[in-house]
Amino acid sequence: MGHSTELYRDDYVSIHLEREGKLVRVIRSSKAYPDIAAMEYSYGQLIDVALSLRRKDLGLLTDQRLAPGRNDPAFEQAVARLRNQLYPLFRKRAVLVQSMVGKLQLTRLSKADGLARLVSQDEAEILRYLEV
Repeated sequence: MGHSTELYRDDYVSIHLEREGKLVRVIRSSKAYPDIAAMEYSYGQLIDVALSLRRKDLGLLTDQRLAPGRNDPAFEQAVARLRNQLYPLFRKRAVLVQSMVGKLQLTRLSKADGLARLVSQDEAEILRYLEV
């Protein structure tokens, strides 16, 4: 995997800079967010990290394999709003998922918010897509 620098960690996410600084990897933990405010805080930290890197050529890999499933409408709307702030900060985006069910759910959300990203169960495919 090469050198990785941890930029942030809380109970729900850790953020790493990898691939000679060309890739931001966000690893979602298995701990469920207790509420939308906690999720917004984690995403806020991620947005701050992305802004602090001041680079437009970064790829974003979000590893959701451990994330608990959640699809209540209020939560989905909050996540979509945060994605709309976060995703434009990156050149390309991809999500690594554990299951076909996760892939289908995230592909549906991707179509809904119109922000292009690859959703895959194959990390090698994601790294090729992100060109890192």
